[in-house]
Formats: sequence, C-alpha cells, structure tokens
Amino acid sequence: MFLRNVWYVAGWCSEFGPEAAARTIAGEPLVFFRAQGGELVALEDRCPHRWARLSLGRVEGCELRCMYHGLKFSADGRCTEIPGQDRISSKLQVRKFPVVERYQWAWVWTGDADLADEALIPDVGLLDQPWRRLSTGQLDYEAHHALISDNLLDLSHIAFLHEKTLGRRPDGEPADKEIWRAQSGAEAKQIDRGVRYEGWRTSEFSKSVIQAKSAPNGDTWSRLDYTVPGIFISHVVVYPVGTAAGCNFKAPPPDLEPLGDNMSCQAVTPMTERTTRYFYSSGPRTSDLLEEEAQAMWAVAVEAFLEDQVMIEAQQKNIDNHPGGQMGWIDADRGPGMFRAMMERMMRAEGSSVDSIPPKTEPAVRVGRRALAGAS
Repeated sequence: MFLRNVWYVAGWCSEFGPEAAARTIAGEPLVFFRAQGGELVALEDRCPHRWARLSLGRVEGCELRCMYHGLKFSADGRCTEIPGQDRISSKLQVRKFPVVERYQWAWVWTGDADLADEALIPDVGLLDQPWRRLSTGQLDYEAHHALISDNLLDLSHIAFLHEKTLGRRPDGEPADKEIWRAQSGAEAKQIDRGVRYEGWRTSEFSKSVIQAKSAPNGDTWSRLDYTVPGIFISHVVVYPVGTAAGCNFKAPPPDLEPLGDNMSCQAVTPMTERTTRYFYSSGPRTSDLLEEEAQAMWAVAVEAFLEDQVMIEAQQKNIDNHPGGQMGWIDADRGPGMFRAMMERMMRAEGSSVDSIPPKTEPAVRVGRRALAGAS
C-alpha cells in the first residue's frame, strides 16, 4: 500500500542527535541514531531476538544496544555482542536502510537497498541558500498521505479555505479569486517524476498578504513542482510591472534581478495508512524583509497549514464513514489526478496495492485519463 523504491523525508537533519529516535515511515518502524563521527544510521526498529524496540535502546559509539537482553548491533545491522554468550548466529541481523542527509533533510529509502539511487533525491536546494530567512516546521495528520498531496497539487482552494490567511489582501479583504488561476488544474503539466504549475500573475491582480511585504507592486512568476513521493517545491519571484509582457509570458531569465523572492519546500511522508507527517518551510530573502516582518509572514503561513489540517482530517473521517463511496471531479483536479496516476503506475510496477488510496468517481477517473492523454 506504499511506494517503496523512493526517498522519503525522515525529518530535519537537526532532529537527530546522539540518542536513538523512533520513526514510522511507509509502515516501516525504524530507529535512527548517529554513530560516533556523526553518520546517521537507520535500522529496522525490531531486535531479532524477542522483537523489542531498538529505539528503546542505547547508542554506544557506532553501535546500538537493545536494552531488553543487551544484544548489540553495528551500524550495518550485524549483531556483535550477546552478553554471556560467545557464539553469535548470523540470523541475528537487523535490516539497514539507506540514509542520505541533503538539503537539511534526512532521506531514507524503504525499498530494495540495491536500487537506492541518490540521483533520485528531488532537488530542494532552495533550502540551502544562506541569504534566506528560513523558517521550518512539521505537522502530524490523521489522514492518508494522498489527501495531503491532493491539497498541495490544487492551489485553487487557497481562495476559499485560506481566505483569511494566504488568500487575504494586505488591506484585510479576500484576494481576487483570479490571483490563483495560474495554479488551477488546467495549468498542470507532467514533468519527470512529478507535476508542474508555472506562469505569471500580472500586477493588476490583487496580491495575497503573504507576498505584499516583499514586493507590493509587480508581476509575479511562480513555479510549483510536486514530485514523487510527495515533495513540494515552490519558488515565487516578483519583478517590476511589465516584466511578464517583456518576457512574452515565458520563464524569466535567471540573471534578471527581482523585487522579491520567496520559496517554500514541503514534504509529505506517510507513516501508516492513516497517519502522515508533513514537513514545511518558508524562506524570503533576507534583503526583502526585516526579521519581524518575516516572522509575521511565517505566522500567516503556519495558520494556513493548520487550516489545511482541520479540513483534510475531517475529509478523512468522511471517507472512513463511507467506504466504497465515490468523489466528484472538477477541472482543478487535473494536477492531483496526474500525480495519482503516476504514483499508481509506480506502485503497480513494484507490486504494491493501490486499493487503499481514497477513491474518485468512475466518470471523474475517465475525465482525468482523457485529460492526461491530451497532455502527453
């Protein structure tokens, strides 16, 4: 019921210290610890002796000791010590999971270790730019991860669910609904292992409160990528009025100096079939905002993330209360539909079940497939 041969975000690198830390990712109970020297290690959180949780154990140099009967395991999962016993069976082995620390996130591969290709880690280098005022956080959802992905792939909801936060104008009034047209489903297009929205919003459209501080007047270029298994990369850049037309409404050149520059990188990591951890960030340029202004923007964003959580968890309850029910379809579902279809193809290729993914109506699925066919 989960995609396996992918890199999941296990957490912010700063979360993991010298103590054993338990995480459940894609249904796999894992224990993370930093070996002597700083290497981050991920093992199955189950001692092969009596299946005790190794996350309740003790880190000793480069090894982890189970605190039930004292068995000790190396960073590669081999049992190296059994108190009171010299002979050690080769069967006393703990599965090791590939881990990479990159872009301030710790990534773990839950599938076949021989297929763990670091080139498949999505590029979230926006997190590593030191000239940004980076703020970070995370939420735990009582909901299926596909619902959170749907939400991030359909930004048309901002004008309604977030009309008091992200969708509000600086004067406190709801922003013009047209401001989000560039992120409507009709604009979604397929990219390698993901879906992209990109385009201009010219200055005549009302700005949202989240953009107003950094660049009150200008044309806005945004590129939003959502890649497997659930990585959201948003880069929103504001230029002087007339820039959109000057670029023939195509992507601006990289050397064009903007008025304002903001990014957000987010990750959706399934824990179990009905629980998901959501990592989020925001980073305007240091030169665009004072610290107190950046923190005020961040407070608005966090409030919006909580609005998402309330809605999606309520949505999950309705799904659970109506098993076998069917959802409707609108044009804004094109992006979510494209991403779901991609995930389902990859899961079937691995032999994983897709039956647990929340349903669409049959007519909706057909509409989505026609849309996908037209885009290819």
